Amino acid sequence: MNFADHRFMKIAGPIINHKEFQKMKHIKHHDESVFDHVMSVSYKSYRIAYKIGLDWEATIRGALLHDFYLYKFDKTIRLRLPIDAIRHAIMHPVKAFENASEHFILNEMERDIIIRHMFPVRIPRYKESWIVSMVDKYLAVQEYYQNFRKTTSRKYRENYNALRFDEVQYNEAN
Repeated sequence: MNFADHRFMKIAGPIINHKEFQKMKHIKHHDESVFDHVMSVSYKSYRIAYKIGLDWEATIRGALLHDFYLYKFDKTIRLRLPIDAIRHAIMHPVKAFENASEHFILNEMERDIIIRHMFPVRIPRYKESWIVSMVDKYLAVQEYYQNFRKTTSRKYRENYNALRFDEVQYNEAN
């Protein structure tokens, strides 16, 4: 992903460099960090909004902040997982909005992007919100698929087991 785009970085830079936003680098999201995920969603959404003449600045800011919830969602297989996943889908945009509002001044469109990105839980009001919601879903499907491929491919399992074997040997030697 090319984040050297001057328009993108002029708007994204103050958010990206914020101390609280940086915490997202340490929270896992699918098979990457929340930081990496929102960067991808934001950049791809910006490119679409810019190309069709929409408010690309609000698109960048809203997309960067759409998952600014700062906690790790536990996906461990358990009886309550489906209920917890639904609760997360409903509540994480609210938590992201609260965090974003605490650290940044948001306009109406940016608030809508953050709160309503989990369509169909909430219906977006703006075209920019729809773009972020659809890009977010597209990337989530890609991330889940890549994660699925990794965990189900024999080559991945063989490489993982070889790494684990090397780690065990190293630990035994020390």
